[in-house]
Amino acid sequence: MSKLILVRHGHTGLNQPGKNERLRAWKDIPLDEQGLREAAMIAERLEGESVDFICTSDLQRARQTAQAVSAATGAPVIATESLRPWNLGTLAGKRVSDCLDILSQLQKFPDRKAPDGESLREFFHRYSVHLRALMAIAERSRRCIVIVTHVRNFLAAPLVLAGGDAHRIPVKGGPRTGSVLVMEKRGREWDISALPEPAEATIADQFVVTT
Repeated sequence: MSKLILVRHGHTGLNQPGKNERLRAWKDIPLDEQGLREAAMIAERLEGESVDFICTSDLQRARQTAQAVSAATGAPVIATESLRPWNLGTLAGKRVSDCLDILSQLQKFPDRKAPDGESLREFFHRYSVHLRALMAIAERSRRCIVIVTHVRNFLAAPLVLAGGDAHRIPVKGGPRTGSVLVMEKRGREWDISALPEPAEATIADQFVVTT
């Protein structure tokens, strides 16, 4: 089948709009009520998929989302640190708006480590190695693989497919919580696109990535 379904975890208390948004990074925070609803909606959307297994970040918000998908599909869950987001060290929990200058510098110099964290290049290498390993498994499987992860991982996925570099990963913005991307191999090439949103979703809610 050569198909991966990439899921961004549901909403948390730190995923607030505008200036109230805070960096989650490696903070192990749970889904809030909105996030639990989003996890249930994701599970409903994926219920008809033939899923080999679900590979998730080991952080609580991702594992909760993965468990909802597992309950709907019957697929087992494998948790791994490799699918965690960028480790921003002591920046975690701070307002995104207060950290944009630092984040921009870390993007400009991708080998520079975040304070008590990892560099953008270290994150990209860690994630891309694991994502490519899952792509190889998907090529041998008759069923799809679901990956539950975080916003920076979403933004990095097209670069993994295109052979891009870490400094091109955006350090702000991205898809809303609960978004779903589909990665499929067509011939020799992998394509990535957004799974169509439910009818009630607005166009502004949708997030499409092309390589």
